Amino acid sequence: MKRRKFFFTYYSFFFFAVMFLYGSPLFCQNIGFEQGNFNGWSGYTWVLRTVTDGPINTPKVPGIVSGRHTIMTDKNAYDLYTDMKLKLIPPGYNYSARLGDDVNGNLMESLSYTIKVDASNALLVYKFAVVLQDPQEKNHKKSEEPRFKVTLFNQFGDTIRDCANYDVYASDARISGFQSYIKKGFGTLVWRDWTTVAADLSAYIGQTVTIEFMAADCTRDAHFGYAYLVAGCQPRNITVGFCKGDLSATLNAPPGFEAYSWRDDGGIEVGTKQIYTKNNPIESAPYTCNMTSATGCTVTLNAKTERYVPKADFSSVADCSDNSVTFTNLTITTKGNLSYLWDFGDGITSIETNPKHTFATPGLHTVSLKVTNPPSTCTDSLQKEIESFSPKLVEVKGFRLYCITKTTTLKGFGADHYEWGQGKSIFSQSDSIVIGDPGAKIWMIGYSSTNCVSDTVNVIVEEEPKWTLKVDGENLFCYNDSVKIVASGASTYKWSTGQTTDFIYIKKPGNYSVMGFSPLRCEQSMSVDIAEVALPESNFIMLNPTVDARRSVIRCFVVGPKPDVEYSWDMGDESFETGTTIQHRYSGFLNADLQYKVTLKATNATGCSTETVKLVEIVPFFPNIFTPNGDGINDLLMQGIEILIYDRNGMLLYSGNIGWDGKYKGKDVDCDTYFYTASYTDRSHQPQTQKGSVTLIR
Repeated sequence: MKRRKFFFTYYSFFFFAVMFLYGSPLFCQNIGFEQGNFNGWSGYTWVLRTVTDGPINTPKVPGIVSGRHTIMTDKNAYDLYTDMKLKLIPPGYNYSARLGDDVNGNLMESLSYTIKVDASNALLVYKFAVVLQDPQEKNHKKSEEPRFKVTLFNQFGDTIRDCANYDVYASDARISGFQSYIKKGFGTLVWRDWTTVAADLSAYIGQTVTIEFMAADCTRDAHFGYAYLVAGCQPRNITVGFCKGDLSATLNAPPGFEAYSWRDDGGIEVGTKQIYTKNNPIESAPYTCNMTSATGCTVTLNAKTERYVPKADFSSVADCSDNSVTFTNLTITTKGNLSYLWDFGDGITSIETNPKHTFATPGLHTVSLKVTNPPSTCTDSLQKEIESFSPKLVEVKGFRLYCITKTTTLKGFGADHYEWGQGKSIFSQSDSIVIGDPGAKIWMIGYSSTNCVSDTVNVIVEEEPKWTLKVDGENLFCYNDSVKIVASGASTYKWSTGQTTDFIYIKKPGNYSVMGFSPLRCEQSMSVDIAEVALPESNFIMLNPTVDARRSVIRCFVVGPKPDVEYSWDMGDESFETGTTIQHRYSGFLNADLQYKVTLKATNATGCSTETVKLVEIVPFFPNIFTPNGDGINDLLMQGIEILIYDRNGMLLYSGNIGWDGKYKGKDVDCDTYFYTASYTDRSHQPQTQKGSVTLIR
């Protein structure tokens, strides 16, 4: 219902706002570019160039050309060539059209619109703003300057001699109403802010009139000219605001004129604004309004302070077969004409006098009628609840399946009242019934308030198929961990934690329950107890945490071992051990980290585990005896350490880190004492140097 109300309000606002501000599209479709496009307009482009051997004037090419015919959409934007003072779109409008651009090049373009004149659109109002680059310092002839022109044509294509026509060259722009702006690189720009002009077309009712807008660059390649425009058309009359209960009369002349002069029947001027208000008016007192536009056009309109009292009323008749309703307008008024706006409450409206409307759904509908009483502003509205009916649209709503041991409610829809029965018996005439009998065969007939009758609607109700709610998952989880439990068998779920997924993760011990729902919202529930398991201890003692090439065995044992806990060891050298007490020998020393990581993992029967890591430090071994005799034992000195070997005379015999083999230049050296300098990086990544002596024995 809110959507319908919004639609009616918006439409009403749009209708009247467009009619009074823009020129209603009912009179002139898209003349104000209110559709955001050029629908209804004709565009032309051509080239006019002045050269020494004569002018070049190409034929006019029909069609809208992007960049030369452009819809403006940003209501907050300003023109760059007017010191950001000219808005691209005038107040009260959503769009405008720009004719031309700021590109030099002898370009000419036009836009025209043709109106079939009648009483509803005999007053044409247009607004324009123009920007012309001034070429006077270049000694142009006037005919060669940038130009803007507005012309009215009759149905034969002849120019209508009317003051609404407008023609201005750049040099003419020094007259009143124009401003100038000097822009670096472009010289002097002359421009005119939004100007409103009105044309009285009442002499051409029954004929067509065309308004043409033309913008032109200078014909000598160096200066541009362009314009912005909107237009509108409306009835040529004064609206009278003098309705039932009013103590004053408001006379509202058409907008778009520069000056207004209101005079009473004695010729005395009583007002100079577009709107004249008379307190305690005399009924039917005559007034005259003389209006002058920006170009000097004058229009004279007459009005009277007549009281208009419309009273909206209507009746309706529903068709029993197709859900349509015929409306009869019974509105009356004291004087003037009437126009209508129907809102059928379903997003559809009509301006017909006596409309017929087919509703999408049967039953009651809120229908509104708003009447206007032109040339007055007086309105009246009426809202009624009306009924539509269609046998095919009468139906039963509610679940045909219901929960085991429970009931289901069936409700009639689309009629005013109902009969419910089984077999040949009627057991209810209410809007709805409650059924708890599986396999029940029910029938229903709907009636309108005017005794239209629906087809018989047959319904069979059953209990929903059986289903079982299940919960799967472990009921134990390790300390500081979680466990996933999953529900199945239902359509949707709700856990005691508030979650509505089919699974949850549990991080705290306790009792957890889940409610399962079928598509009918039938429910089952289950609960589970979840316990938390403590983590096993994984502490251990390492007896000898330092190894070298001579002492390479470590021993470890678990502190406080438990019989139901499994202990596994990662020795850090890609080998593994198991048990509560282990002994391990390392081979290969001085790895990149100068350490081994020993990790003890304790795992209990539930699978919960903890780990403890301790480090074994690797230190270099500096021997004092060296036996390179080829027996495979102690054949290389300090393998893996950067060493320098000297004899007693200080001569360098070896340098490197692959280990000295007791040779010099491929020959065995004598058994003797030799001196070394060893360099290495310790576990803290600090450089270390060790000096000493070693005795070579073969």
